[in-house]
Amino acid sequence: MTTRSGYRGLGGLAALGALVLLVTTASAAASPGVRIYQSADDDAVTEGETTLATEPDAAYRLLTDYAQWSAIFPDIRRVIVTSQNGAEARVTFIHPDGNRDNLHFRNQPAARMVWFEDTGGRAEVWAEIMFLPGDRPGMTRVHSRLYADVHGFASLFVSDRKIRTLREQRIRDELTQLHAYFARDVEARR
Repeated sequence: MTTRSGYRGLGGLAALGALVLLVTTASAAASPGVRIYQSADDDAVTEGETTLATEPDAAYRLLTDYAQWSAIFPDIRRVIVTSQNGAEARVTFIHPDGNRDNLHFRNQPAARMVWFEDTGGRAEVWAEIMFLPGDRPGMTRVHSRLYADVHGFASLFVSDRKIRTLREQRIRDELTQLHAYFARDVEARR
């Protein structure tokens, strides 16, 4: 996508086609520890969970160091932080195909929540990732929510079912990649 996209493609018509291609070509194999489900409160929200082998504070710190996203998520080639003031930042992620995601982060440190919205495209898209204490010391339970809905003319070309499928795949991929990153980190420390 050479235009301002909607969080990896949910923004416009061309973007939707690119996202379908992305989902079919860059999908990570689902980790056995990743659970995806539809929100009981909102049809436009998909949720997911996984467990990480690290402390919640460490996971939150890593995800708020935006430059690290290219090490965690293989579909991010380059990170440009255009502004940052405390828990708020404007960040552009550039993907291997040249596509860009322009995101506005408004994190909540006290809750260990990374929250961002897409600032372009024809879709309303936001996501939150919370890092909660796990069931034992040294573990983190990650809870992620992704809202995406296409409005206006673009909604004529994509069904709610397709958008839901894309949300599910996106959360599955990202939680799987996050889980794998921390598993590699644990292996490296051994």
